[in-house]
This record gives sequence, structure tokens and C-alpha cells, in this order.
Amino acid sequence: MTMQRRTFLGLSAAGMLGAGAASLFGTGQALADPAPANPYAVGVRRYNWSRGSRPCTTYVYYPAIGTAGGNPVTDAPAANGVFPVYNFTHGYGSSPQNSLFIIRRLAEAGFIVPAPHFNHNFSDVNNGNTSKDVSQIITNTLALNTSGPLAGRIRTDIGVGVSGHSLGGMTTHGLLTSWPDSRIVSANPQSCVDMGNPSSSVSAKVLFVHGDRDSTTQYSSARQAYNEITWPKAFLTFVGGSHTSFWSDQRFPTTVVDWARWTMYGDTAARDRLPSDAAGSNTRWEAQLGETPSGPGIYRLTAQHSGKVADIDAVSTAAGAKLIQWSSTGRTNQHFEFIDAGDGHVKIKARHSGLVLQVASNSNGADITQQSDTGAASQQWRIMEHGGGVVSLINRQSGLAMDVWEYSTSDGARITQYTYTGNDNQRFTRQAV
Repeated sequence: MTMQRRTFLGLSAAGMLGAGAASLFGTGQALADPAPANPYAVGVRRYNWSRGSRPCTTYVYYPAIGTAGGNPVTDAPAANGVFPVYNFTHGYGSSPQNSLFIIRRLAEAGFIVPAPHFNHNFSDVNNGNTSKDVSQIITNTLALNTSGPLAGRIRTDIGVGVSGHSLGGMTTHGLLTSWPDSRIVSANPQSCVDMGNPSSSVSAKVLFVHGDRDSTTQYSSARQAYNEITWPKAFLTFVGGSHTSFWSDQRFPTTVVDWARWTMYGDTAARDRLPSDAAGSNTRWEAQLGETPSGPGIYRLTAQHSGKVADIDAVSTAAGAKLIQWSSTGRTNQHFEFIDAGDGHVKIKARHSGLVLQVASNSNGADITQQSDTGAASQQWRIMEHGGGVVSLINRQSGLAMDVWEYSTSDGARITQYTYTGNDNQRFTRQAV
């Protein structure tokens, strides 16, 4: 059953005020290659722009000449280079200055970051005026490349990125849906809600960030937005997290910067860091980044560290038989059918027995066995794409990853579950049978 879309959920003025006060590329996409190897100092310039009668005061942060690591320096000379644009829009009652924990990291990494200072109005976000304001700000920022202190420093030919938190996250998602801006190729809505159906005029790679105990903007609405868009996409969940609790967690800005560098600079090392940089006991990383979307089919699963394949022990057809690794034999006890289980999960059925893979408990090291299909959460898996057909498999009930025990390379080693690390013994190449 499709959840009814709402433009804003569980949002009180008091709640938002408190939040603010705390305040693969599409074919042929050009990239700002190569990605900078070292961080920059950060400069900032204020521009008193407008869209008609609507004020659009914007602080433009940028890589600057100087020593990296300090606070932004007003009107600092721009660093040598030509940098892509990645907008950031703050939440209710906040400001660019209260959002430096993410803005500065983007600018240090080699991005021009226009950050408007809005006196947010709920109606204007919900009717699209604020998204249209951001489109105008993007136009004005790109125009800075023609004259003035940022002339020749801005990439104007590769598209732009957009990000934002809360009302800013809604503004960002609005630019992908109801008030589309076709220049957007990368996006990062944070603590947002679903603002409409994805627009066919936007081809963006989208990273959502949200706490699953957010009482201000409903997590379920952001999940709907995620499910509706096409890949490449990712979702970083802070398990138990509130509307702003992840602001102080360095995995948040690190993952956002990884995403921006991959999607706009073509930095594949940043892409490959995403699962490990997002990993932890209170996070859940989901991604579809490969050249083909995850889907049903029959596959062989080859452990990256050992080159051996997932195998039901002794070709058993009995419930309770264990999952192990073994040299490839081509037999059907090494073939697994991926069956859509809904809500972004699959069941994994052993082809020879018709039984599905299930974890024995929620503990690290628990066996994975084949069992009759009951539809239980312990029999459902989330596919985490790493690109090139390589995946990790995360159990829905336990939140733990399929893992070759103790990194063994031996025939017969148990395949169990363990806290996600991103190591090669938790990565399997899916080869269609």
C-alpha cells in the first residue's frame, strides 16, 4: 500500500524553531576531474541578490588561498582552480553561519558553496517559492564566473549539486520533483519529507540522510522519496537519531563530501569509501550505485577476499543446513535466486532446495542457514551496492552483514553475520547464472 504523500509531517513551529536554533554518472556527464588531493582554506563573500521582490541574500563559500583548517575568511582571494557548485540551504530559524559544520567541509573539498540566508516561510517552501529562489541563486552563482573576484574559478558546464537540512532539505527535494531544475546532477536532502514525484527533467544522484526517530520530519516520508527515485542513490540512516542529532557525528559531513566528490569530480576512491565512512553501530547505509539496478534473478556469490563462492553445505536440501564458502563447482547449491520482498529487501533462495537464507539470531557470528520461507524479517536482506556487481548483504532483522567468518580463505569456512565493516569478506560479486 502506497503511503499518502504529505508536504510536511509532524512539524510544529516550536519544534522547528528549536531545530534551527541548534542549528554513476549519466552517460556522457562531464566531470570536474581531477578531484583536489588536499583541503583548501575557505573564503566567503556576501551577495545581496533577489528574485523579483523576494530577497535572496547569499553567502558564497569557496576554496581560498591560505592555510586549510581555519574559519572562513571574508573576501579572501580564491584559490587557483576551477570548482563545481554545490548549494546548501539551511533549516528553519538557522543560517549559513550555523551550518558551517557541513558548508566548510564542502568548500575545503573543492566546491563553490552558495548558502542563502532565508527567513523561512512554511508556505513558501510548500508552494515552491523557496525552491525557485534557490534556482535563481544557482543562476547568479554561475554568473560570478564571468566577472569579479570569482571570475574563471567556477565550473559552469557540468551541472550543479544541491543540499539542505529540514526546510532546506525539503527545498532541495522540491528541486528534484515539483519545481525541477535540470542543471542538478547531485543532491543531498537531509531530514526532509517527500515533496512530490520525481521529475523526468532531472537526472541526479541523490543521497538522503535522516534519523529514524525524527519527530519533526517523518522518516517514513523520506523513505518514500528514496524508494520513488531511480538509482544511483543512497540512504544514510542514523539509527535512533533525531532531527539534528547527527550534526555532531563526523560520519555525516564525511559521507556527504564523499558523495559530492564522487558525483561531481568522478572521484571513485571517494565512492569506494562511502560504505566504510558511513559505517557504525548506530548507522545503516543503503546504496544502489552500480551500472544496473538491484533486481530479481539467479546469481553466484563470490567472496571478494577468497574467490570462493557461497554454498549450502554438502548439497543438503534439509532445513537448517549451513551456508559456507567453497570452490566453485557449478552445482545448484551454489546458485541463489534473489526474490523481491518489498520495501527495498530481497529473499535469497537456494536453487537446489527451494529454501531461503535466514540468520539464527541477532548476534555477531550467528549462523546463516536455509529454512522454509515464512516471510520473517530474519529471512530478508538489503542489497548494498558497491559498483561493478559487488554487493554486501544486510539482514533486515539483525542489521548485520553477511560475513565469511574470521576472514577465512578455506573451503568449508562458515558464512555468518557480523557488524558491517565494508571489508572484502563482507563483499560478494554477484554473477548472473
